[in-house]
Amino acid sequence: TNRATASGIWEIPFGKGRKYGNSLNPVVNGALGGWQLNAAWQHQSGAPLGFGNAIFNGDLNNIVKPKSERSVDGWFNLNAGFDRNAARQLASNLRTFPIRFSGIRGPQQDRWDFGLIKTFAITERWKLQFRAETFNAMNYTNLANPNTTPTSGAFGTITGQDPPRSWQGALKLTF
Repeated sequence: TNRATASGIWEIPFGKGRKYGNSLNPVVNGALGGWQLNAAWQHQSGAPLGFGNAIFNGDLNNIVKPKSERSVDGWFNLNAGFDRNAARQLASNLRTFPIRFSGIRGPQQDRWDFGLIKTFAITERWKLQFRAETFNAMNYTNLANPNTTPTSGAFGTITGQDPPRSWQGALKLTF
């Protein structure tokens, strides 16, 4: 339903042409001046869930569990009216079940990413950029959507997640 994002870059005010350290030795300025810090934030409510071409003989209002009862082992009510017998599943039919339900949603997602960037001028034409970045810096657990195949043994469970906090470094040479 909702997705909010924000991002920004902060030029750290240290080094030649900046508020602090404007008169640094060129070698010291080359190492300590001109750094940038960037950040990106994302928040998203859970994606709407769909159950494919399932046989359902229940009340749709009974599928959603209260937030206090949801877990990776049971995200929604498995006994709300789903026919879980594989032998009775439909091979072909006129579909009347919605593809997705706006009121039945997966887990929400939260994430902070940060980066530190510095460009070193080797010559007027040659530049080397250093980047150190961290993704999901706060190490939030961002769960994948639950399994929505009624005939699966994992029906209603969450078996995946986005990667935990990770780091990367990079060098880029431009000329």
